[in-house]
Amino acid sequence: MRPVERFEFLLRRRKMSKSIVLTALFSVALFLVAPLGVLAQSPDDPEIVKAKEETAIVYDLARFFGFMNTMEQENPKLALSNDQVKAVYALMQEIQGMERIEPDAAEEFLVYLEDEVLTPEQLMEVDQLIIAREQSRDTSTANTGSGDGGLITSYLQGGAFNPMTTTGRKMGDDFLAYLEIVRKRL
Repeated sequence: MRPVERFEFLLRRRKMSKSIVLTALFSVALFLVAPLGVLAQSPDDPEIVKAKEETAIVYDLARFFGFMNTMEQENPKLALSNDQVKAVYALMQEIQGMERIEPDAAEEFLVYLEDEVLTPEQLMEVDQLIIAREQSRDTSTANTGSGDGGLITSYLQGGAFNPMTTTGRKMGDDFLAYLEIVRKRL
C-alpha cells in the first residue's frame, strides 16, 4: 500500500475531520521546514555578510596560531622561548575555555601576541607566512569562515562561536593540536 493510500485509509478509519488533518500536516511540515529557513540564508544576505565582516578577526586569530605552529616547525631558530610558551599556553587555555569569542576580544588577543609575546623576527616570519598563504589562495573563496554557516548562524543568534575549538574542522583541529604541542613544552 502506497503512503498516500495508507494515510487515506487511516483517515477514513479514524474519521478525522479535514481541518484536523490539515492542521496536523501543516504543523509537521512547519516543524520539519522551519529550522531549514535559518540555515538557508543566502551568503549574500546582508546579515551574513555583516557577521562575516565582524568575525573576520576571530578567524584571523585562529589562523595566526596555525602560522605560529608552522613558523616553529619550518624555522626552529625562531621557536618560542620558555616564557613565550607559557604566555601562549595561558592565552590558548583561555580561548579554549571560551564558548563565544567576540571580535573585540579576538583583536585584543591578536594585539597581545603581536606586541607582547612574539619577537620582531618571529612576527616578521608569521607575516611572511600569512602573505604567502594569501597569495596562493583562490580569490574566489570568502576570506572568513567559508563553510562555517553553522558557526555564523550561531554567532548571529548570540550562541556559541569559537572556531578554534570546533573539532572536525581544520581550524579547530589545528588549534587544538598546537595547544597540545605547546602544553608538552611547558
